[in-house]
Amino acid sequence: MNPLKPEEDKSDGVGRRLFLVTAEDTPDALLRVLGVASVQQTRLRALTAAPEGLTLAIRLEIDDQGEDRARSLAARLQACPSVHGVGIGWRA
Repeated sequence: MNPLKPEEDKSDGVGRRLFLVTAEDTPDALLRVLGVASVQQTRLRALTAAPEGLTLAIRLEIDDQGEDRARSLAARLQACPSVHGVGIGWRA
């Protein structure tokens, strides 16, 4: 296995990207983040959201669409109102 490439999910043959988003814990924060993901036409495979102190920790797992698309999505998420930070990784 090449350590520079993500593992592929055996069920569908597509790698997955993980986006970790920290946002203000407001009633609309999750919907704003999901709206950005929807506009970018991502295929959402898993979602978790939980309050952490005064913030909301959102974990999005999506089908990999390439490095450029991942960076574009991260930039759009970062520009979303109430978002404090965005991290990108591969599904473990």
